[in-house]
Amino acid sequence: MRNFFIFKLKPEFKSLYKDKPSILYNIFEQIYLLKKDDIAYGYSLFRQLTMKIDKENVDKYLFLTYHQSIPYSKKEYIHYYNNPAHEEISTLEVKRAYMKVSTNYYDSFFLNEFNTADNQYFVCDFKNQDYFFLDSKKLLV
Repeated sequence: MRNFFIFKLKPEFKSLYKDKPSILYNIFEQIYLLKKDDIAYGYSLFRQLTMKIDKENVDKYLFLTYHQSIPYSKKEYIHYYNNPAHEEISTLEVKRAYMKVSTNYYDSFFLNEFNTADNQYFVCDFKNQDYFFLDSKKLLV
């Protein structure tokens, strides 16, 4: 099971770290691994790097686009994609600070959905130490 955390970066940080994504990943990993005593520091650093995600618009967009598609379903703020043809089962949880994709597949339908040339998304899989800018990801065919 892979867990991808998707963060919406401020444009200045995307351009600063575009050629050095490992540094950005290390910053997010340090925030992710912080102890409870250092939460205030981590929150401050996180807010400097990221923009809020428009949770309602993302939810509305996904639902309106895919509600008639058989592999897609939604319950509250969690979106489900179950495609037996690819043996993929994925969930997308939308929050204001980040989005989280959990999938049994090496990739996910949801990652492709947010992959546009002008996006500000940076993706981290802390368990597998994988990271990338979403716009640099190759789309699944």
